[in-house]
Amino acid sequence: MAKGKVVGLGLSVLDEAYLVDDFEIHAVRTRFHVRRVAAGGMVSNAIVQAAELGVAAHLLTMLGNDADGDFISKQLRSHGVVTRGVVRHKTQPTTVSVVLVDRRSKDRRFLVPDRRKIEAQCPDFDLSSINSSTVLLVDGHFPKQAMRAVRRARECGAVVVADFHAPRPGCMKLLPFVDYPIVSSEFGTAWQKRSPRQTLRALQEQYGGNPVVTLGEKGAVGLVEGRLTDIPAARVRVRDTTGAGDAFHGGFAAGLCLGYSAEQSLHLASRAAAKCCTEFGATARPLQTNEISVKPAGRARK
Repeated sequence: MAKGKVVGLGLSVLDEAYLVDDFEIHAVRTRFHVRRVAAGGMVSNAIVQAAELGVAAHLLTMLGNDADGDFISKQLRSHGVVTRGVVRHKTQPTTVSVVLVDRRSKDRRFLVPDRRKIEAQCPDFDLSSINSSTVLLVDGHFPKQAMRAVRRARECGAVVVADFHAPRPGCMKLLPFVDYPIVSSEFGTAWQKRSPRQTLRALQEQYGGNPVVTLGEKGAVGLVEGRLTDIPAARVRVRDTTGAGDAFHGGFAAGLCLGYSAEQSLHLASRAAAKCCTEFGATARPLQTNEISVKPAGRARK
């Protein structure tokens, strides 16, 4: 049984995903073979994975007061996500993201709006779900709201996990409050052209915490619990990598709530990310509770 809950604060959108022949820019048209419409977004995908692993999962985000917002809310609840903290804006529409996946190479292209003005108009989230038993997951969206949340987490003793794929100013300001910054290899490249291990050392020296760098098909490397740890990726037949990083974050946060050590949680996260890749769509195939085989070793704390 889970010892806490995961609260995700960040991006939730309507994903329209298309499996296409290619990305040839000179082509007037290209065929698609599969279309999937589902709730998406970094934290939204992660929180679905946490809920599927049997953890109480709460989402803090903003959707429009429209049909797309209704669809997302209903789908999230079908996965077991608690949506009481979702703000429904009266005038801002729900964000739609278009994902194109090349059926041969598995490369992806995203068509997304500029959300900065949208997020700036968001009223304050109700942070009452954040307490000492919480693992808070932030993705850098809603930066003002995220700062309020990580400060509250620090005050009440909650654990904070971050999902950052770029060293944007808003993300960097949150890092001093993050216990487990999980960043992509692209983050390190953009941040002073650092290698994954250089990124780990620099993050820990400058901000503290237990940093992790995800490496896609090569797994991940972390500097957690005082030691450098390599986390291999599980071997699977890849159909679509969309949402794999999100599943990794959701699996890791869920592992902490389930009583796993940080290292055990990383292995759980790696399995969740791999399984996500075996189906088309970010949340089409989450890891399930009956697929967990590692016994928990006590919840990781600050």
